[in-house]
Parts: sequence; C-alpha cells; structure tokens
Amino acid sequence: MSSDVTSIGPATPAPEPAVPAASGAPAPTILVVEDDPEVRTFVAATLDAHGYAHQSASTGREAIALAATSAPDIILLDLGLPDIDGIEVVRAIRVWSVVPIIVVSARSEDADKIGALDAGADDYVCKPFSVGELLARIRAAERHLAMATAARAGAAGVAGAVTSGASVPGTAPVPAAAPASAPAPAVFRDGGLAIDYAAGVVTLDGTEVHLTPIEYRLLCLLSRNVGKVLTHRYILDQVWGPHDDPAAGRGASGRPAGQAGDLATLRVYMGSLRKKIERDTAHPRYIQTHVGVGYRMMSV
Repeated sequence: MSSDVTSIGPATPAPEPAVPAASGAPAPTILVVEDDPEVRTFVAATLDAHGYAHQSASTGREAIALAATSAPDIILLDLGLPDIDGIEVVRAIRVWSVVPIIVVSARSEDADKIGALDAGADDYVCKPFSVGELLARIRAAERHLAMATAARAGAAGVAGAVTSGASVPGTAPVPAAAPASAPAPAVFRDGGLAIDYAAGVVTLDGTEVHLTPIEYRLLCLLSRNVGKVLTHRYILDQVWGPHDDPAAGRGASGRPAGQAGDLATLRVYMGSLRKKIERDTAHPRYIQTHVGVGYRMMSV
C-alpha cells in the first residue's frame, strides 16, 4: 500500500505543500462526518496539516444539526453511520443547503455511488483513499465555491448599480436602497405579520394577536433568523435555556430534568403559535417545518 493511502494508525499524516484557497479567500471550514474515531482523527490531522478549519460529527443527526447551525463550506460524509444512512443525511441537508458534499465511503458499488449522487452529493471518494486524492477533491469543491461566490458578487454588483440609479442595460433606475449600516428596524414585517419588538405586540393583518410569553419568544427567535433553519436543540436552548442534565437531575437553569424545554413541549407550543398566525395550518406560510431538523421562518 502506498504511504499516502489511508492506512489508519497512530502516525500523523506528513504535511504536503499547502494549497492557497481559491482567489485568495480564506480556507473553507470542513465538516467531517465519520463514526470511526481512527478515520476521523486521520482526516482531521490531514486537514490540520494543510491549514483547513474543521468540525466533526459521528452520527447523521449530529451532522444535520451542525450543517444547519454552523454552515460549513464543505462536508466530507461517510455513508455508514450508526443512526441513519448517509444518503438520508444528504437528502436532509439538500432541503435547505447547496453546500458541496463529498462522500467518503467504503461502499464501492455503482449503485451506492449513483444513489449518493442522485440524492445530491457532489463527489464520491472510495476508501481506502490517498491523501493527495482527498485534497484534490477538496480543492475542486473550493473552486466551485469560488465560482459561486463570484457569481453572487456579480449579481450583487448589478443590483447595486440598479439601486443607485446607474445605467444597466435592460433595467430602469430605482430609488437607492437604505445603507447597509442602517440599524435593524424596531418593527418586523413579513406579509401581514408584524412584531413590534419594543412594545412586545404582534399583529396579523392589523389585528393584535395574543401570545403566551413562550410563543412570543419563539416567534421573535424565528423572525430574527428569517430564511435560516433553526434546529430543535438550538431553539430549546434559546427559549428554555441550556438543556437539562439527566445525570445531575436538574438543568442549568435549575428546572427539574425533563419537565420543560423538551422536543414534545416545543412541538406543542409551535402548533399553538401556528394556529394563531397561520391562516391555514395545513399549508403554513410563515413557519416551515424541516422534519427531524427544526423550523424556519419564511419570507412571505
């Protein structure tokens, strides 16, 4: 076996010449999803040696949560995870994210590769793999990121020219937008929904909506993160405080463990909140559920 193949052992992989990130941008943050601690340590050491920031997850659900809350730039994903199959992780992340996903798996059958790529993976590397190959796949993902970033910047430049009244072919000047440094509005508006943060008042189509304190905190948390998927655990920690410690018998907030701030409680309150702000709870406009992950406030 070649010395640069992933033969797992105590030795740290020898550094290769670092490759600067595309277009001089900072090196991306990489989420390593791998349940085998030796492989995970090997990959992490390889990334460290080449200047990449990284996070790690050992289960599919942990990977989905980190992808939602930490927004990594690239994901290295094993398929054989202990709780859910890696292909299900790909499908779950693809609900809201286009982050490059590189599958790194011992499964080498065409059916596995096709299934992963059809589910939304961007690349597929079979174990055992060489360090050089893995780094080349990461660099390819970086190039894709750089191109996507440049495309977004170009679109933003066109939009900026339009809002400033500059002449852009095929467009008409419009009033200039508010400066980026403008303070956040004291009143949140989304369709017919309005939240006056200072007064603590919520209205729907001009009519005041009476919410419980927890419902109001849930709505404010979602409204301050429009378009972002907030995981169940993140919402629970933000609204009810740090999660309970069963070993100690009490949570960090002093509540008896298991009595408040659990997933079932969150679902009850979210259902109650939806009944008050959604015209049709079967087809919600404002609060979207991401099954197994959390919730997202939509821009109406």
